[in-house]
Amino acid sequence: MKLTPNTVSQGSAEQKRMDFNPGWRLALPALTLTLIGIGILYWSTLVNMATQWWLYETYAHGMLVAPIVLYMLWTRRGELATLEPHGATPGLVLLLLLSLGWLAAEVAQVAVIRQFALVGMIQVAVYALLGGQVAWTMAFPLAYLLFAVPVGEALIPPLQHVTAWFTVEGLRLTGIPVLWEGLYIMIPSGNFEVAEACSGLRYLIASVALGFLYAYLTYRSIWRRLAFIALSVIVPIIANGIRAYGIVMIAHLSDMKYATGIDHLIYGWFFFGLVVLMMFWIGSFWREAQDDREQETRDQPTKDLEPGAWSLMSAAGWTLAVILMAGLGPLWATWTDREGLAIAPIVLQAPQAVAPWRGPEADAGTWEPQFSGADAVIRSRYDWNGKTVYLYIAYYQQQRPDAKLVSSQNSLYDRKRWRYLGSASQARIQAGDVEWPLQATRLTDGLRKRLVWSGYWEGGRIVVSPYLAKAWEAWDRLSGARLGSALVAVAADYDIQPDEAETVLRQFLQAMQPGIAAALAGVSGEN
Repeated sequence: MKLTPNTVSQGSAEQKRMDFNPGWRLALPALTLTLIGIGILYWSTLVNMATQWWLYETYAHGMLVAPIVLYMLWTRRGELATLEPHGATPGLVLLLLLSLGWLAAEVAQVAVIRQFALVGMIQVAVYALLGGQVAWTMAFPLAYLLFAVPVGEALIPPLQHVTAWFTVEGLRLTGIPVLWEGLYIMIPSGNFEVAEACSGLRYLIASVALGFLYAYLTYRSIWRRLAFIALSVIVPIIANGIRAYGIVMIAHLSDMKYATGIDHLIYGWFFFGLVVLMMFWIGSFWREAQDDREQETRDQPTKDLEPGAWSLMSAAGWTLAVILMAGLGPLWATWTDREGLAIAPIVLQAPQAVAPWRGPEADAGTWEPQFSGADAVIRSRYDWNGKTVYLYIAYYQQQRPDAKLVSSQNSLYDRKRWRYLGSASQARIQAGDVEWPLQATRLTDGLRKRLVWSGYWEGGRIVVSPYLAKAWEAWDRLSGARLGSALVAVAADYDIQPDEAETVLRQFLQAMQPGIAAALAGVSGEN
């Protein structure tokens, strides 16, 4: 009878050894070397990501992503050990595409695409080296790597408007008179601005990251997991609107003594903590019983283990192939920049006025678009029949990290002097055979209202979408054309309706569009 425990113990140990697929002895070193190689090739992108984690509180969670992913994988180690890793040829094709995507983002200076491409390459490298079955088992941990990308700034404007709408509707339901103008809310006790920090982006990202982890650790059903992740997206958006309304109400009821300073931030994080607890409480209602989860694991069919198919030569070959496919982008970027492009002094002159317009004259007004690093800038005004049109052009000969046409740091107006009122319908200007689409933006400085039409000039064409502008920048660089790019903006004031300024801007551009195009084509060397 005393031999029984030892026999069972030896049998258990033997079973554990049998459950470990021998292929992992080569697969793990191959994966480790591959990830180190990718890290070296894309070191600048990794440093850029880490810098944003460190400097911006919104993205500080990025420092925890790798440890959380490793913990997730550790919880699945028993299941992963039974699988047989093997190379997957489609993964090499995906790596090549992602590497080319990184290259396009590199030449167009789009940091977020570079970072997504790098994370994607890490995920696909796992699939290419270990196979589809292993990658599917690791799907949730691999997907969590996406939270390492410091992304979300594009969501700030729509989130600001959603927050403003919640606040205004709440005030109206409360019976408080309110004047709503863009992101500015005015009530009898004071004025409020829905600033970028009030958009709730920080809470949204943190909520989704926590929701993803909670869903993985709590549920086994894919539908329960997806449902809780969706809940973690919807709840913080609604909660942030309620939070903003609460802040305004506290300030209103306290005669602007509270909820306007540091207590504003304290209240925000305290409220967010309650929202997270409420989310977890809601999620507990469809939590799976632990017994059911254990039974599901026991009921899974036992896999017949076979010796690993990898040899030392095949492991080395797959490792080299994956690194080469991932490294194509950086190697091509180095080759493209082998000659470099010296930024020579550029002379960009404002076009001469076409009758009946008079000008150009220097614009000494307060309208100051913020486009940093431009190689040449035009800031002029033109007059006719008592009407004034302001022309602003920021020209970039080459995109650089500190000089980018499309950047979240650039703005059509000085935010300290001007307030955003909203967008108007897109304008289309026809001058001869050329049509310019232009984005319409309404501003005010408290005394004047101004309509701004703007577009991105990319090698002879005007585009409104910043994404399309970036695509053309990448093509310009990779094709060797190097025609440069520019922001073209015209503005006019109006009293009541923006239609007044729209008529003036249309007349101006129909007369001046050929001159503006010629000035840009001349400085870019376009034929």
